[in-house]
Amino acid sequence: MKCMTKVGRNLLVAAVLTAVSGSFNLSVMAEDPVQPALTRPEMKQRLEALRQRQSRLPLPPPTEAEIASGRSLVNNGRLRSLYLPTSWTSFVIAGWGRGSAARATAGGTTALLNALQAQPDYAFKTRVFWVVSRANDCQYCLGHQELKLRRTGMQEDQIAALDGSWDLQPPSERAAFAAARTLTLSPHRFGTAETGPLLAEYKPANLIDVLYTISRYNAVNRWTSATGIPQDQSFGGDDHPALDTPTSAQFAAAESRVAPRKPEQRPDWESRDQYLAHVTSARTRTPLVPLPDSATSAAVLAGDTPGMVPPNWFRALSGLPVAVDAWAQRQARVREGESPLELRLLIAWVTARENRAWYAAEHARLRYAAGGRDTAPLDSFATLEAAVSPAWAEALRFARKLTSAPQTIGDADVARLREHFNERQTAEIIDSTADANAFDRFTESLLLPLEL
Repeated sequence: MKCMTKVGRNLLVAAVLTAVSGSFNLSVMAEDPVQPALTRPEMKQRLEALRQRQSRLPLPPPTEAEIASGRSLVNNGRLRSLYLPTSWTSFVIAGWGRGSAARATAGGTTALLNALQAQPDYAFKTRVFWVVSRANDCQYCLGHQELKLRRTGMQEDQIAALDGSWDLQPPSERAAFAAARTLTLSPHRFGTAETGPLLAEYKPANLIDVLYTISRYNAVNRWTSATGIPQDQSFGGDDHPALDTPTSAQFAAAESRVAPRKPEQRPDWESRDQYLAHVTSARTRTPLVPLPDSATSAAVLAGDTPGMVPPNWFRALSGLPVAVDAWAQRQARVREGESPLELRLLIAWVTARENRAWYAAEHARLRYAAGGRDTAPLDSFATLEAAVSPAWAEALRFARKLTSAPQTIGDADVARLREHFNERQTAEIIDSTADANAFDRFTESLLLPLEL
């Protein structure tokens, strides 16, 4: 008989404990369960158990200086500040990072949450974040959204209904939730079934905001789940708020309609000729909604980059308050960082090909080629993997897995990265993959015409 895997042994132990006691302690489960929790009670147990895990990158306790500063001490923000360039650390989501909410961080997490909750669409976007996080099985983010939704006044059964019982939600939210799930799990399948209801419910500027928000939350999930951040012990002034609260009988046995049953196998990459055909089509396609005109977008950008003709991805963003921050961060990702820029360009190529994001893929390919680099190995993942060093091949395999099946990233995946890269480089590889996944989803869901 072949040796049983670690996951198999843990599942066997869990089954035995279930048979004996009717329940089991998640601490005996595999540290990185591949199968998402399908019922709400099991999901809550995992959220609570996350407080006990060890971060995959060292996360020391807050220093006296950090505590005295009054800044937010949320584990996610602390890990980003420890390992990423300062110019990368904002998630550039409305209300986060350098915007109005950032000015509230002097009062810690409570002040930050109060500032966020003052935004009129905060509760809606938090519900969208919950759906995205459930689809990605990102337990750190799910825990935060559960607590945030409580603060908005949502009751337990209302939160439980987000797991697929959307009948009582207004049509606009149902459309956003359905789009969030598909764009999260299967961006290569995102199409008219999702965009039709969105177009019926949202004006162009609002629709751009919704798709941008879904895309950026996919980046947040990939960062927090891959780095294995432990859940925070306090939240918004509450010390150790319970995450494994009771679930009503109505939802206790109901299985999730949002969480994936198993990772979807992405198709093999298209041939070079097929890829070029997609790119040719992308140059002449009509965007999902009218974009702000170039002159207006250029005026928005003028304070940062005068005289710049904005690319279409910035034109789409230019009506949002985060537009200039997003531009500055994207430029910083090229100029700064301890990991090799060429590797980060290849990561962007891999994620775009996996996600069938033609606009993003051609941007990545041309930026890679601009250094005089040979693009022939880019035609398939196998040829690319064979053309680079073992260390870079490991990073590209990691990026591919984090793109297509983030819920399956485990301790061993990050440990293999750390055999080749230091802690800061490892963090940058994870964050570059996460950011590229957001760019892929935003640009392709909007069918942005390729301007190159």
